[in-house]
Amino acid sequence: MERLPEFIANNWYLFVALVAVLVWMFASEFSRVVSGVKPVDASQATRLYNKEDALFLDVRAENDFGKGHIPGAINITPGNLDKKNKRLERNKQKPVIVYCQNGMSSGKAGKQLRNLGFEQVYQLKGGIASWEAASLPIESK
Repeated sequence: MERLPEFIANNWYLFVALVAVLVWMFASEFSRVVSGVKPVDASQATRLYNKEDALFLDVRAENDFGKGHIPGAINITPGNLDKKNKRLERNKQKPVIVYCQNGMSSGKAGKQLRNLGFEQVYQLKGGIASWEAASLPIESK
């Protein structure tokens, strides 16, 4: 422990990189918690769908949606998530499970939904890739 300052001085770039990664991790986690979007895995999402009539919202591009999506899901890209979207508005009281390809962009869409007044918003951890990895059904147009 007594040589830690010496190590940091000799490898300051590694220390700066470590601090940057830690700040990014904490900021990302804080943002997720503050957004009110709860992460769920594939089995929890299935339970929400079966017991609470949850809606799956696919926020990928339309051509990706056509190649394969969770059965019963609707496709709306993040740019089209607004108050005028009737398909979403009529499902406002239901739990909504947002997903993308791998879970990276669905968090932002979930936050948009929370800002539009949706109270029960969930994000599928790992996106449709985790759904497929769990050998759950996929349908295509």
